[in-house]
Amino acid sequence: MKNWVAMIVMLTAVILMTAQPTLAHHSSAAFDLEHPTTVKGTVTKFEWSNPHAFIYIDAKGKNGAIEPWRVEANSPNMLTRVGWKRDMINKGDEVSVTGAPAKNGTKVMRLESVMLANGHKLDGQGFSYGH
Repeated sequence: MKNWVAMIVMLTAVILMTAQPTLAHHSSAAFDLEHPTTVKGTVTKFEWSNPHAFIYIDAKGKNGAIEPWRVEANSPNMLTRVGWKRDMINKGDEVSVTGAPAKNGTKVMRLESVMLANGHKLDGQGFSYGH
């Protein structure tokens, strides 16, 4: 009986230790979810990769200088479910991205949605809201 209890305790500890990094990876604590922002710019790179897709854009800042932004979307698997395709966003495309900016002030954003130049709006999390 003591061995069985020890096995349960050890198994529980292993599960908790391995779950911690997974939960931390998907945390949105680094982003200001209360104050979404919209940035318009030109795509410099689009990475269709796991665990997250990334859109890199050059946007004109308040002083007119170019500011490079890194915009993090959900996984290609989730994005595909709501109609994204690998070739929908290309270098040189003009886009408008809306999402949660980084709390530390860096030009990083967790994508909520992206508006393509043709007026097509894409959900950046991969959830279908019926649009």
